[in-house]
Amino acid sequence: MNETPDIFFEDVVPGNAIQAGPYVIPENELMAFASVWDPMPMHVDKDFASKHGGLTAAGIYLFAIKMHLVHMLPLRRTVIATVGYDEVRFLRPAHPGDALTLELKWTDKRRSRSKPDRGIVTGRYSLINATGEVVMSHLDTVLMLLRSPDR
Repeated sequence: MNETPDIFFEDVVPGNAIQAGPYVIPENELMAFASVWDPMPMHVDKDFASKHGGLTAAGIYLFAIKMHLVHMLPLRRTVIATVGYDEVRFLRPAHPGDALTLELKWTDKRRSRSKPDRGIVTGRYSLINATGEVVMSHLDTVLMLLRSPDR
């Protein structure tokens, strides 16, 4: 089995994008997650939700799906930490059965001034449904390892 090589700081090109997914939202998972973390009727009560457009995914659940898909990208051994989220937007509802794809579009990068083995990279993470609509997006700034810190 050929595994995609890890993406290091040097491989990041602002403007380029990578994708993972899709992830199909299971109704039982959406409702179970929301029952613990965000028990609003739109997320957990089918009767209530049916009168208002149907069950919808909680925002924090969409973040969990995003993180699940992030771990399918070849970044697991090169991203050290997230240092901040910006411009978090929930643009469309997501429903049980929706297939969501993650797109990560690199927006900026720079070498760290204090740590020579890493850089600071910003990207726009978007969850996109099967019809091409962005459901959720945000900017994420991460610390990322350099392949060759001596260069």
